[in-house]
Amino acid sequence: MKNLIFILLAISSMVSCRLDKPDPLPEKYTVQLLLDREDIVERDEPLTLTKASSKDLYAVQIYKGSILQYAYGIFDDESRMSLDLELGSTYKIEVSVVPNGKDLIAKGENGGYQDPFLVGGFSGTPGKITNEFIKSSSENYLEINTGKAVINEEGGKKTEYARPPIERYYGVVKNYRPERGGTLTIPLKYVCFGLTIVPEDFTEGSIEVKMEGAPTFTLTPDDPTAVTKKIFTFENFMGNDWTADDYSEDIPIAITWTKGDGSKIQFSKPMTSYTITRKMNKILTLLCSNAGQGSLVLERENDTLVDDPETLEQPTKN
Repeated sequence: MKNLIFILLAISSMVSCRLDKPDPLPEKYTVQLLLDREDIVERDEPLTLTKASSKDLYAVQIYKGSILQYAYGIFDDESRMSLDLELGSTYKIEVSVVPNGKDLIAKGENGGYQDPFLVGGFSGTPGKITNEFIKSSSENYLEINTGKAVINEEGGKKTEYARPPIERYYGVVKNYRPERGGTLTIPLKYVCFGLTIVPEDFTEGSIEVKMEGAPTFTLTPDDPTAVTKKIFTFENFMGNDWTADDYSEDIPIAITWTKGDGSKIQFSKPMTSYTITRKMNKILTLLCSNAGQGSLVLERENDTLVDDPETLEQPTKN
């Protein structure tokens, strides 16, 4: 009987020790994020990229695994992008950068920045600069991997565009496993394209350029270079890999010349789409001198690695 009592006491003591000493928490390592901007390869008409400045805005979204929201933050100082990540876990890290974003992106009533920096559910809250990560399993950036942005325009207007006339970088690292004292370099890709309109023998009236998802631009003889290598961010509505070298979108562009007598020449009708590739400057040359008499629209894509293709169009006279 005494032996039985001793056995029961020993089992009770073991259980008590087990309850008093739970399994140790996962070990965590501090990881510093480093950002590596992509360079533009020299071409006939290379797009000129802006250098990093104190006015740039960085949105960082971190997922545990591939879909579980873990942490987020808006930064204007990339040297402060560090946080503790658990050893043995994998993470997905997205970064989106708007050069000169402090001036270009419209602010909300709370002082935070609107798209692409909205945080939260469907309504979204303008995101404030934190320069530190906020751990959250319920909040994330809604438009970090699309082109949508709300920008400041003349006269104090705040307008949302799917293809805004601003620059943008995006980078993502998947299945990252943290290491002790490690750094993680995130390659940032330039998810933009250029558009240049070149009117030749343009002496009267005005030319209106409408691109789907972007503001309308007007050229006059006094300012025929109003759309010269203007930079836009791709829409990426379908969520494809817009960092791929050959990423492109078929973008509808309508170009109408209203002559001095009020007559109109459509160089490009509203449903005419042009294939525009990442990091490329699309040049559309308008031959105004013979418009309405069988003139041509020449489309040239600048790239020294391939022949310049030309698309010929005959405008219609209304």
